Amino acid sequence: MLFRLLRETFWRRRQRVAVAILAVVIGSSLATALFAIYADIMDRMAQELRSYGANILVTPKSESLEINIAGAIYTPLQEPAFLEEEGLARLKTIFWRNNIMGFAPSLTISARASQGREPVAVTGIWFDRQVVIPKGTQVRSTFAQPTKASADVSFRTGVRSVSPWWQVVQGGWIDDTARGEALIGRALARRMGLGLGDAIDVGYQGAARQLRVAGILATGGDEEDQVIVPLSLAQELAGAPGAVGRVLVSALTLPKEKLAADIRNKKPEEMTPKEYEKWYCSPIIDAITTQIQEVLPGAEARAIRQVSEAEGTFLVRIQWLMLLVAVLALSASALAVMTAMTASVMERRGEIGLAKALGAMDSQVATIFLAEAGAMGLVGGIAGYGLGTALSVFIGAQVFGSPIWPHPAIAAVSVALGLVVALAGSAIPVRKAMRVEPVILLRQG
Repeated sequence: MLFRLLRETFWRRRQRVAVAILAVVIGSSLATALFAIYADIMDRMAQELRSYGANILVTPKSESLEINIAGAIYTPLQEPAFLEEEGLARLKTIFWRNNIMGFAPSLTISARASQGREPVAVTGIWFDRQVVIPKGTQVRSTFAQPTKASADVSFRTGVRSVSPWWQVVQGGWIDDTARGEALIGRALARRMGLGLGDAIDVGYQGAARQLRVAGILATGGDEEDQVIVPLSLAQELAGAPGAVGRVLVSALTLPKEKLAADIRNKKPEEMTPKEYEKWYCSPIIDAITTQIQEVLPGAEARAIRQVSEAEGTFLVRIQWLMLLVAVLALSASALAVMTAMTASVMERRGEIGLAKALGAMDSQVATIFLAEAGAMGLVGGIAGYGLGTALSVFIGAQVFGSPIWPHPAIAAVSVALGLVVALAGSAIPVRKAMRVEPVILLRQG
């Protein structure tokens, strides 16, 4: 009987029913797409933000005062300390090694230049280096017990991947094997009157080299006042083979707010062993810096706070924004359903009055209208999930370069939201239907 009533109602009022179902479809599809993106946004946005530079700085541990002048690091109280270049591959053996997107070691010295009296900062760096982790190298795959790599692991890294905003505005890049070429910062080239193909003589502690300017570099930072050369050449000038002064690391991280509330504000030394394991196995920046220090003895890894904290805040706000948009879309759908159902109740007041006069109870009248709303919500929720899936795939492909597929659990959420929206939008119209006075309507008729 109820099914027949619904079928007749939908057929006779198919335009209003179609409007209500369309409202549910729009709200449900938007919610499906936003929830799918919400579940994936942290990783996708973290990957996008990595194109804006490194978020971890690794330096040698030193008790001396460090002074940075035009990018050159001075340690006046003792001999400068260095990291070992050959050990840097261990950065890809930590627990969160797959989150290490790249790293770029560098060594900066203050050299003499034939073109001017002032010292010139010469920075050696990896441009684009292939690094291999041999089979059998110990890697940490679990918290408790390290394992061994089952095969050789090869990857490319260097400043061109870690700092993609570096631009060679004239000339071209040099490679890591270049011996007589250099990039020169745009500001330094302007000050010294150097152009492409010109020669610059640099000397440091008795060692001297003549370099040809192969490119003019623009970075917006200290590098624009420096001469940039392959790391091996800077090590040769400094008389320190294999020495590294600092390492910029680009790592995928999650904001601290994603940690469990019970350990979010605790220091590692204050945690229980179980809490520490949970913290260690979370991809937050402090856990990753701790793991870097474990594999690089004598190194100090610290977050570049102005980068990491801004990223964390940005990602959390993006998630809240997406939730707010989803709630607003569902609210708008509920209002559209309420409008359609209210019009339907007003049109059917005569039918409602007659049904009540024949003995129908308020609960029976409410059941009919709620069943109608539930059917529209069910249809709209299923259709909304399909449309929302297509929308999330399209957004993922257009914005992030790869589709975003909703988790299967979102299908149930989408259908449930369709039902909730339809029933919530019908609450006020159903109350109006229950308050219809049959005597007054029959008298008017």
